[in-house]
Amino acid sequence: VPTKNGFSIMCILLCAASLALLLAIPSSGSNTLGGGERLNSGESLTEGACVFIMQEDCNLVLYESSRPTWASGSYHQGSGCYVTLQNDGNLVVYNNRNRAVWASDTVRENIGNVILILQKDHNVVLYSLPIWATGTNRYGSGVVVSPARNGTVGISGAEQNKVSEIVRIVDVTGSV
Repeated sequence: VPTKNGFSIMCILLCAASLALLLAIPSSGSNTLGGGERLNSGESLTEGACVFIMQEDCNLVLYESSRPTWASGSYHQGSGCYVTLQNDGNLVVYNNRNRAVWASDTVRENIGNVILILQKDHNVVLYSLPIWATGTNRYGSGVVVSPARNGTVGISGAEQNKVSEIVRIVDVTGSV
């Protein structure tokens, strides 16, 4: 029979595993970029027919079925460029001299964990709270992030108006 302390430890481990999955380093086919992570030239996030790519020409572009729908406008600003989601909530394109050539201008103090998601609705959104988006969504919200006053965060995905829970992060007391 688990004790209250045993339950709390299990909740902490579950939270850590859930957060690790949520903020994992992007790999081929990933649709997320966590705080402190970056995409180098030629690397991208993908979701279905949508690709959010850091191009070789320094332009950060969102493509839908090979058609550009949004771009940072930072083309021809250098080579070896990369985009990073800074821990302060700012999405920044840097050239090979580490000079910022484009930024989302979304710096926030004490923002907590941040994540950029290429959603199923074709919108690219920075979340801690929604702080920036490309504005390219077509089908309504694909992800809902709900911070609670007790320090927990609920993340839900909507598909055909049915909301299903993707992950719920519980606090260390074990309450939901």
